[in-house]
Parts: sequence; structure tokens; C-alpha cells
Amino acid sequence: MTTSMKERRRHPRVAATYPAILRDKRGRLLARGRTVNISEGGVFAVMRMRTKRYPRTNLLLELTVPKTSTEIRRRSTNRTVHYQCRVVRSESLGQFTGLGIEFIKKLA
Repeated sequence: MTTSMKERRRHPRVAATYPAILRDKRGRLLARGRTVNISEGGVFAVMRMRTKRYPRTNLLLELTVPKTSTEIRRRSTNRTVHYQCRVVRSESLGQFTGLGIEFIKKLA
């Protein structure tokens, strides 16, 4: 017997481990951690929260990702990208927190 489950996600996810920093709209550090997976629409990250209370909207996410093949000519092999984002899911993972983060707008 097989069951068919309809996929609810709009974007396929890819396992990817990149350093991630979450900040509030003023630039204050809220959390630091690593992504678990990434898609065109967002990431799931395991993070160490610096505060128990944080806004779920108007956040900034910094991801350090590998450069594309056309960018590798420079010395560094990584680049930092910034997104305006919001937290759509959170779960306690002991001393860490798993956050589902939706991209709203790519900033840089």
C-alpha cells in the first residue's frame, strides 16, 4: 500500500550548511547559527538565540555563501548576501532554536 502526499512547499529545498546571522531592523544581533537547508523562498536554520523575545517580522538575515564561478577571480571564495526576512516557524532544539525563515527581499 502506498500513500500519496501532496507537497505543500512552493520551492524545493536543498541541504546546505552556511553561516547565518539574524539581526533586527536596527542591526542588533538576535541570533547566530547555520542553515540546514535552503530554497528560493527561504531557509531553515539552527541558531543560538541571544534573546528569548524577538520580532518575527522586519528582520535581516546575513548568509555567507560560496561565490559563483564568475566571482571566483577575487581572492576570497565566499560572499555575504543580505535578505529582509521574517520568521515563519520556530522550534526549541535544546540550547538551540530551529527557525524557518522566509525571504521577503534580497538586499545585497
